[in-house]
Amino acid sequence: MYFPTKKDVWFSIIIWGFILFMILIYIFGGEPVGWQLITYKSIPGYIIGALIITLLLWIWFGTGYKIEGEFLKVRYGPFKSKINIKEIKVIRRTKNPFTAPALSVDRLEIQFSKFDVINISPKSESQLIHSLLAINPHIQLDDISLEPNEN
Repeated sequence: MYFPTKKDVWFSIIIWGFILFMILIYIFGGEPVGWQLITYKSIPGYIIGALIITLLLWIWFGTGYKIEGEFLKVRYGPFKSKINIKEIKVIRRTKNPFTAPALSVDRLEIQFSKFDVINISPKSESQLIHSLLAINPHIQLDDISLEPNEN
């Protein structure tokens, strides 16, 4: 079962603003000043710019969470993480500015194994939590009130 991520206003502004900024530099940018080794008007500059834009689009469209068997697979663009659901100890709400690009979206902090923690922000939090609890009913929920499962 796949769960897409929340995309708040600040995250949208950061990602799409940077992509737009890079495109506008290539369209309207003047001549480079100084002795830059790689400029935006060179082949390496085009390659680096295209790679940065590709990475940002991959993060935008490729972020989500998937439950396969007894594992929760977390994808953040090219970055992947695989969590054994049986090892999840606690799920709690958090607004951690170091793990979230914006402060306005609540994140779910999942503590698993002994010291590992990951922050996620699925669109349908209650459905994800119900799915996790169906596999591991011993997960402790801190500061989370669940709505009835919508199946």
